[in-house]
Amino acid sequence: MTDWIIAAIVGIAVFAASWFGGRKAGVSSIKAKQNEARLAAVKEANEVRNEVEALDRDTLKRRAAKWVRGSGD
Repeated sequence: MTDWIIAAIVGIAVFAASWFGGRKAGVSSIKAKQNEARLAAVKEANEVRNEVEALDRDTLKRRAAKWVRGSGD
């Protein structure tokens, strides 16, 4: 009888360890994906900022008018 109890306890411990390990790996994976998405958004924002800062005043004015009006023909 005691062998059965010990085997059950060991089985539960193995299951719990693997379940918690899997959760930890899943959380790490999600955090890594979120960090990649955040980094991509920052890079894109920097590219846009650099592009806008490189424009002369007249070109910037035309682009702003086009953006505000829609097609801007």
